[in-house]
Amino acid sequence: MSGSPHQIIDANLNRVAEGLRVLEEYARFIAGNKAMTDRLTCFRKEISAASPNRTAELNSRDTHTDTRAKEPPPQRADLSALLTANSKRVTEGLRVLEEYTGNPLFNQIRYDMYDVEKELCLRLLRPEITPGIYLVTDQLDVMKQGIEWGVSLIQLRDKTASKSEIYTKACEAKRLFETTNIPFIINDYLDIAKEVDADGLHTGQDDIPISVQRRQLGPHKLLGRTTHSLDQGVVAQADGADYVSVGPIWDTPSKPNRAGIGFDYLKEANTQLTIPFVAIGGINTGNIDDILPYSPPLIGLIRDFENIPSLQAKLIHV
Repeated sequence: MSGSPHQIIDANLNRVAEGLRVLEEYARFIAGNKAMTDRLTCFRKEISAASPNRTAELNSRDTHTDTRAKEPPPQRADLSALLTANSKRVTEGLRVLEEYTGNPLFNQIRYDMYDVEKELCLRLLRPEITPGIYLVTDQLDVMKQGIEWGVSLIQLRDKTASKSEIYTKACEAKRLFETTNIPFIINDYLDIAKEVDADGLHTGQDDIPISVQRRQLGPHKLLGRTTHSLDQGVVAQADGADYVSVGPIWDTPSKPNRAGIGFDYLKEANTQLTIPFVAIGGINTGNIDDILPYSPPLIGLIRDFENIPSLQAKLIHV
């Protein structure tokens, strides 16, 4: 074999460290994900400490004879392309290090990096939650109207139809969202949300943990949770919910067996939760002004649709 394996090891240690640093800085400064930042930092330090013979590797370095040295940097189309390229840079470099050193650590981190790549890249696809009206309905024509009005999210919620009927309706509804950025959320049924590739799932307190839903649907889907108290909201947030509903504020036919909870939790949510929350339950044009002082990012409407455009504008400018 011509050349030196030490040069190969040195080049790939650098390649892996550089790629990890790019991903680490994204996780730290753009995604604001401390757990992911710490994980990537740990990989970088473990790899640096595992260098088999750093003196020999540095001594073998000769950038003047490296045919790839000082090539112009590639132009990345977007953040997704940047993350993908640097993830591949890391995993490919680790594969080379496995082969030339036989160190099982490089194999272990390579497989861990496949999971990291999945999480980082898919998270970019997660829809953004913007302030406004969260429309909840079982009617396709109301969904279509909500899209035209520019509401913030739309949830398919049908408590009377059979599951097969809801699935059929979900398939029809999904087509309405093909040319819009409004997230389409399924209520209750994880399997339906997964099958129709909805943008997210909303579930109640009695459903399976959000962490389990996340494993099933992926990091790029929105997960919402119904909560009736601050304690429930904090648990949902810690479990990985992207948003929670707060209510029912007043008695409402949509929750026939639960009394309205009033404003205490709504007030607490505004200061104690770091994820968006939806004020919901009995809200209409006659009482919405009582909600606005608590600055909810979203207001859920299940009825009283006629005045959504004006309510949406009012909420955005609170």
